[in-house]
Amino acid sequence: MDFAAVLAFALTTFVIDITPGPAVLKVTGDAMGNGWRPAQLGIIGILAANAIYVMAAALGLAGLFLAFPALFDVVKWAGVAYLAWIGIGEIVSAWRASETELRTRPAATPTQLFRSSFVMQIGNPKALLYYCAILPAFAALTSAPAFWIVALGFTGLFTEYAVLFIYSLLGSRLGRFATRASVKRVIDALAGMLLIGAAAMIARTSLQSR
Repeated sequence: MDFAAVLAFALTTFVIDITPGPAVLKVTGDAMGNGWRPAQLGIIGILAANAIYVMAAALGLAGLFLAFPALFDVVKWAGVAYLAWIGIGEIVSAWRASETELRTRPAATPTQLFRSSFVMQIGNPKALLYYCAILPAFAALTSAPAFWIVALGFTGLFTEYAVLFIYSLLGSRLGRFATRASVKRVIDALAGMLLIGAAAMIARTSLQSR
């Protein structure tokens, strides 16, 4: 693969990563409500789902995913419902909680953060299109396409982690303003709204419309 192709892939990946999408909203919301360190488990969940798509593309299974958009939509809508349920729950909890409950509310567990992020990303049509359509296109003209799919794919994962890490720091900094119960209520509700926003972004994207 020549330098121009690698550079084009790097620029494409960077633009996609920094553009606010479901992953950015999810990580920012996680960090606002739980801090940047716990939010790393959510980032790992996102990258784990992406890694599955990378390996599927390398094994030549990308076309199988894209050939059955209706089946994939079942996974997508399950993820949308799950994210929306969590987001609504956070908003309702923030609205109803007393000041004491707001101050002592436990953070989400690592398992919860990982699972919700994984479910979101595995049902994200844009992630599927990127790793199973765009990524293979960059490697298609090489003598070892499977190798380059894996190499570029995991390079993309490292790039995405760096971008999401920065968003987690920004979200955590915003969450630090919650020194009073009234502010904590707003921050928790906003974190829930970001989850619902991530669900809405996924819901309005479909493989069948591509």
